[in-house]
Amino acid sequence: MTAAAGTEIRAWLAEVWPRTEAALVLAGGDVGVPLADRPVLGEIFDDADLAELRGLAADGEFTGSVCRCPGSLTVALLGADGAVIGAASLHGGTDLAWERGRFRNNLEVADPQGLCAFLSRYGADWL
Repeated sequence: MTAAAGTEIRAWLAEVWPRTEAALVLAGGDVGVPLADRPVLGEIFDDADLAELRGLAADGEFTGSVCRCPGSLTVALLGADGAVIGAASLHGGTDLAWERGRFRNNLEVADPQGLCAFLSRYGADWL
């Protein structure tokens, strides 16, 4: 992976986040189960909470690869019509894989403890 790959993801995130009206915390990572079929652990609708999630889930450094594990949970971003416009799986409590199959580049988040604490408020109590 090149630095350009991280740039591509950042550009995609910059386009997706402003369209995000809500987020879901879903059980399971990249396990091949459709997002609509997974248990919902938590729902995020509040603008301040969405802004906090954005900071926690978009700040960090890209690793240039993905780990081999399927991840523990998924954060799905929803647009105004309720459709999923982007998703990331959590890996090891420190990395997010945004659109893993598309970008294949984990984001090592800047504040993993903060992200895990935030997700715990929305049903991810095993982190």
